[in-house]
Amino acid sequence: MSVTVPTTATAARPWPGALAGLAHVLFFLASLVLPDVLGQNRGAALVTPYSSDAEVTRYLAETSRSIIPIAAFCQAMSALALLVFVPYAADYVRRIAPERVSAGLVRATGTVAAAFLLLSASAQWILNRPGIGDNLQVYRAVMDLVFITGAAAQVVTTGLLVGTIATAARKARALPGWLNWLGLAVAALSALSMLSLMFQGATAFVPLGRFSGMAWFVGLTVVLLLRRHSLVATSAPHSAASPVRGRA
Repeated sequence: MSVTVPTTATAARPWPGALAGLAHVLFFLASLVLPDVLGQNRGAALVTPYSSDAEVTRYLAETSRSIIPIAAFCQAMSALALLVFVPYAADYVRRIAPERVSAGLVRATGTVAAAFLLLSASAQWILNRPGIGDNLQVYRAVMDLVFITGAAAQVVTTGLLVGTIATAARKARALPGWLNWLGLAVAALSALSMLSLMFQGATAFVPLGRFSGMAWFVGLTVVLLLRRHSLVATSAPHSAASPVRGRA
């Protein structure tokens, strides 16, 4: 009988994980865009724990509550997509760096990052409940929880996830150099976002770390897509023409 050797199976293995990473990005971006498109934010300036009571009160007066919490839903889906990405990433790192503890670090930081984002999304759902804006102090307390979990804590753990993958891939030369260096830059910017817990000016590092990390996820997806198509195109004809023959 004839058996065709599956030469691309191993190379295609990270692809579902890359799709999950892309879904993580798309769902999070949707959480930022859809509320404005649906008129839920009404063009109001965003508030943070550093905003004054007057600014928060004005925000509550200008925005809508008791409606579908679309931002919370999208960020929860983003967290679940990241959770799906983690085991694929850990397996990928384990295969390219089997002698190191990098795979365990990928699994730990990725799981914690997804948990922080899911907790932040849940707290955002609370902010959307009827009457929650009637008590300014309660609203601010929940808003602080959203910030602590969904900003610095989530960004820095995601940055550590990206940085660990980039470091392992750089040493193994498994990914393009530009993508590895971008991953290391993401880790550095994300680490600096922790300063936002002490200084208002450092809150700028939160979006810098978050969106540069999203660029890395998109870059990873594109690289694996091109690599997968290239391997399929070059190896499939060869596999079809060169079967392995054995005796039944």
